[in-house]
Amino acid sequence: MSLATKLGLGTLCALAVAILTLAVWPASEADKAREDGEQLAAAVSALYEADSSEQVDEALSDLEAAAADTRAHAGEQYAERVDDAQDALTRAADGFAGAVTADSDWDQELYEAELDIALDDLADGAEDVREDAPEVEQAFWDGFDDGLTTA
Repeated sequence: MSLATKLGLGTLCALAVAILTLAVWPASEADKAREDGEQLAAAVSALYEADSSEQVDEALSDLEAAAADTRAHAGEQYAERVDDAQDALTRAADGFAGAVTADSDWDQELYEAELDIALDDLADGAEDVREDAPEVEQAFWDGFDDGLTTA
């Protein structure tokens, strides 16, 4: 074999190893967190845009699945924040569904207040994370923000 052929084969092998490594390399924890945030944002957007109780139920199911995925990836250290966010989103969904289907103005105002409080709780949790979050949590909320703006 000529020197040029050996160099070419060596370069090709190195390139193949690099491509294979990138293909099978697990996503970083920050990448997983960002994807989880985007998945959660998609569920929240679907919930926000729901026009029927069936769509609300479907969005809540997606929301629970996204929260479960986040818990699985994040582990114990982030589970409490995920639980708080899921609770706020569930209360927001209940408030939204009630406001849309309420029979009286009084009930509608009550459900809208529930929705507003839940959304405030969610925003407060997100702000707390933004202020002092480690890289993984920050990646989750960055993904959440990006997911909301693209949905």
